[in-house]
Order: sequence, then C-alpha cells, then structure tokens
Amino acid sequence: MRILYFIIFNLTILSFDSFAEEDFAFHGLYKIEIELESTDRNSVNEGMGRALKQLMVKLSGSSGINVNQEIRKAVNEPEAYINEYRLSSNGEKILGIFSFDGDKLRKLLSDNSLPLWIGIKPKILLFLPCKAQVNLLINDKKYIKQNNELCFKAQNDLTRMANFRNIIFIEPSLDLTDLSYIDVYQPKSIKDYLDKIAERYSLKNWTICYIKDEFGFFMGEPYCLSPVSLQVKTSLSKTVEILANKLFKDFQLTVDPNLRTKVRLLVSGIEQFNDLVFFEDILRSNALIVSYTLSSFQGSLVTFRVEIKGKMVDLKKLMDVNPQLLNQQGSKNSEGLEYFFKGREE
Repeated sequence: MRILYFIIFNLTILSFDSFAEEDFAFHGLYKIEIELESTDRNSVNEGMGRALKQLMVKLSGSSGINVNQEIRKAVNEPEAYINEYRLSSNGEKILGIFSFDGDKLRKLLSDNSLPLWIGIKPKILLFLPCKAQVNLLINDKKYIKQNNELCFKAQNDLTRMANFRNIIFIEPSLDLTDLSYIDVYQPKSIKDYLDKIAERYSLKNWTICYIKDEFGFFMGEPYCLSPVSLQVKTSLSKTVEILANKLFKDFQLTVDPNLRTKVRLLVSGIEQFNDLVFFEDILRSNALIVSYTLSSFQGSLVTFRVEIKGKMVDLKKLMDVNPQLLNQQGSKNSEGLEYFFKGREE
C-alpha cells in the first residue's frame, strides 16, 4: 500500500506526563520507534511487542532477557505497559512510536529477580584502521572513495548498534601520539597497541574493526576483534552484543524481591519545598523502594525511613548514578545512606 499522505494518530492512555517522575538513569529511555506492516490493530499490537522486546534488552543490559517466562508474558500483553503511542509515516514506511511506563517495567524486572541496568553507559575505544590507513602510496581515487564509503558505513552501523545497547564508542584522535603507538602496516601485537591507546583515553576496553581482509581486499561484511573475542573474527552486531553482555555485568542489579531492608536516608541541601517535592519524585520512581516516610526535617537536612527490596548496597547503586545527588557516605552511618541534593537541573 502506497502511503500518499502523512498518517498520525495519538492514543493517550494516561493523562499525566509519563516521564515526569522517572529516575534519572532511565529518563527518556522508554520511547521506541518500530516499523509496522499496517495500521490495523493486529499490526500495531505486534509492533508493541517487538518494541517491548527491544526495550527489555536496553533496560536489563542482557540480550537473553526475552527468553524469560515473565518477560514473554509481558511481550504478549504489551499494551499493559504502554503510556501512549502514535503512528506516523516516513515515505512509504509506517512507523509506530511507543512510549512505555518505566516504573512498571523496572518493577517487572526487580520483582522477578532479573537484571536491571543502573544507568551507566560503558565506554569502549573503537579503532577503525580504514580511517588511519589513508595509504599515501595509492593514488587510485576509486579505491580511496570505496575505502571511505565502506569505512563511513561501518562507523555508522557500529554507532547505531551501540546506541541500542547503551554503549558509547570513543574513537582515538589519531594524532601523532596515537600513531606512534601503532605500526599500521605490520603490527606485532594488536592487543598491546590498543591497550596502550585505550589507556591514553582512560578506557579499559576496545574493539578494532576491519573492512579489508589480510590481503588488502575489501570484504562484503566487516569484522571485529576485541579482548573478549581476540582469536575469533565476529560481525559488527555480534561484537556489540558480546561486549554489551560482558560489560553490563558491572552495571546491573539483580535483586531478591523477597528480601526487605530498612534504610535510614539522610539528604542535605533541601533548601525549599520544591526541592523536597523533586527529591520525593526520585524516591517514588526508584524501582527498589517499597515505601518511605519523612521522619525529620532540620534546616536543609531531611531524614527518611525507607523500606526497599534487596540490600542497601543495591539502593546505593541506583542513587549514586543520579547527577542531582552527591554521595556523602560517612563511616559513622553504617546503617544508612547520606546524600547532598545539588538541585534540580534546568
């Protein structure tokens, strides 16, 4: 069916701004755009399910999350987790833009002891020899053009895939310092050279991706190497998946939903009523907090009694990634957490 006109529908399921009270780490994460077969109800529901599957991978940091029985059940009934959606078109493509309820999804993960991403994006050095190897000995413009086009495509594909898995690729500047570490023609040890460059940029992990084979011929599909798969050539998508699954283990929570812990939470820097309201929004949107009460208010120091799922260290991980909060944990407060509220960012 040719689409000769712009289609746009809006279905508002909830009347309030679904992102107003999101925890910082997940703010803006829940809008997923999916291409649809048609505008009929079955196609929209199928698109909702695919969008939810994508989102669960991002929210958990695990590519295998969708085999879980509870997640599969949610994917079969995705509308229960939707705040709003709209349909639009891009040329002949029909697009569904779905906005999901973050509180419900984080609760779904935590209630079923599934990993929950805490909001920190791993940074990885990306080295593309095709950008460094502008061979000055070759004057073939066609060859150079093909190199640049394939290199640019590989870079864009990697960036898109990394964004989907909440990874940030950082490319070296390839200045004289970088190039002094690398013999681009006959490297003795790829790992040693890239470890050196990664260290310069304060990074621990790297990947190197090639568009040409060992004989210098352009390949149909690029491949990559990384410390995780140094002996095995992997595709761009497989490389991103392997790196994400490994690195996100350091940025995930897996909480026992049956364990309850009471925590004393001290927050300084609450100067006005709006500060208190905003901080309570943070508490309400935290997937681990079962309940809380304000127990005292002295000057700009507020004390809360909080009951959470899991352990205090789990709550600390989530609170620490919020830029509005500065951890001020003191050795005397072993039974609680202390933060300075820096104010709401405009």
